Amino acid sequence: MSQYPQDQQYRPDLPPEPPVKKRHTVRNIVIVVTAAFVVFAGGCAAVLANGLNEATRESTATKAEAPATASSPLPSQTSAAATEPPASAEPTATPTDEDRVAKVGATQWFKYSDGMKVQVTSLKRYRIGQYAAGGKPGDVGVIVTVTLQNGSTNTFDTGLVDVKLASGPNGDQAESVFDTDQKLGGGFEGSILPGKKKTARYGFAIPKANASSTLQIEIAPGWDYEGSHFEGSLSK
Repeated sequence: MSQYPQDQQYRPDLPPEPPVKKRHTVRNIVIVVTAAFVVFAGGCAAVLANGLNEATRESTATKAEAPATASSPLPSQTSAAATEPPASAEPTATPTDEDRVAKVGATQWFKYSDGMKVQVTSLKRYRIGQYAAGGKPGDVGVIVTVTLQNGSTNTFDTGLVDVKLASGPNGDQAESVFDTDQKLGGGFEGSILPGKKKTARYGFAIPKANASSTLQIEIAPGWDYEGSHFEGSLSK
């Protein structure tokens, strides 16, 4: 007689079924949504940071290029600069002999390029003598003392020395006076050796009204010399 109840059949022992894991659906959804939000936020932050960096680089580049753009010449200016030489200061011209004016006195000389030097040493008022040639009654006599110094290497002939005098605001040409009482004759005579000087006196007559004016003296040592100019006043 079977020891098992009749209403129960024998079934071999089966391995126990594994326990069914509980599904955490809600939690998983929350995790996925959170992860997606983190990824999205991180992407937005990266895009925003990249945009800021690009804007910063463009601003910096614009600032760096601004001075160069402002100072860059226009095409027409570049072409002109390439064809025209740079501006330079105009050289100061050396005054020519006839443009220079020296003062009457024993300190200033008018020097020529060949070494010849001219000086009006003095201007002196004097009374024109009774037997003098030149001038009119009432005129004031003027003695012009001229000194020449031969700074050249050749003997200088004084035969062509020419001396002129002008007075007054209009530069009235003075008349030459020859007065033996004052030893006023024809001026220079003979020649001057290299390195030597010679002095001569010339007489002139000027109107009394011009006696207090500045006198102008012009001296040409020879035909091939420009006139040298001096200015001064009469000494009594």
